[in-house]
Amino acid sequence: MRAPEFKRDVKILISLAYYTMRAVFRYSLRLAGRRSAQRLTILYYHGVSPEHRRSFARQVEALNRRAWILPASYRGQLPSGKKCVAITFDDAFVSVAENALPELARYSFHSTIFVPVGWTGRTPGWAMEESEPALAVAANPELTEVVMSSAQLNALNASLVSLGSHSLTHPPITRLDTQWARKEIEDSRRRLAELSGREIIDFSFPYGDHDASAVAMCRAAGYETAYSVTAQEVDTTCPELLRGRTKVEPSDGPIEFFLKFNGAYQWMGDSVPLRKTMRSIFGNQAPGIRVQPH
Repeated sequence: MRAPEFKRDVKILISLAYYTMRAVFRYSLRLAGRRSAQRLTILYYHGVSPEHRRSFARQVEALNRRAWILPASYRGQLPSGKKCVAITFDDAFVSVAENALPELARYSFHSTIFVPVGWTGRTPGWAMEESEPALAVAANPELTEVVMSSAQLNALNASLVSLGSHSLTHPPITRLDTQWARKEIEDSRRRLAELSGREIIDFSFPYGDHDASAVAMCRAAGYETAYSVTAQEVDTTCPELLRGRTKVEPSDGPIEFFLKFNGAYQWMGDSVPLRKTMRSIFGNQAPGIRVQPH
């Protein structure tokens, strides 16, 4: 078995154990006459190719059976009875409009698309992994994608699709000087509002790269919510600006997808010792920027 497949299988096993322990805990609370708090799981995709449309449709069908779908920026008490899930897409690829949104529209499911405003209508030009670029292209078919044009963005159903900023040029924010970082955050909001005619209240950090200063810049720029790529179960009654999300691939199998939308991958975000153990097993990845963070 190749190392990436083995690593993926280990993550599934750990997440299954995590999900089981939480299920036992929730059952214990019910026996004691108490209820566990409902939390929102925010999923994020990139592209959805024609080859993966059918598998994406199966994921949407699973959500229809087992989850309430809410906007990623939802605040307040969550409905009970099913898992609460939000769906987001980074990079605003054309394949999302062509292959993902029609499947979501079958159930009137809401989603949020984060737009790298400076790249509308073009193929991605942001940095990819620094070593072995040919391999990076093979591993990241999103590099052959196209970002939606202004016309395509304006054609989206505003009642089902929210737009958020994904910066101007898709840089790692914390590697920029303060003035440049502020421009990426503030100007992208203004430009996206101008081209879409919508109020823009959400910002997704490229590569998930952020720090306290970057979050403060988002708040000062007028965003109501900012998003990382750290798996998190979100307390929607909390006023905190930053929210974590769980990465999903259209190719994820039924068990893996079930665990992800049920929040079972949260251990990757809140269990630092376990993550250190994983790194000791698999080794540190070479530094360098990836188009699609993991």
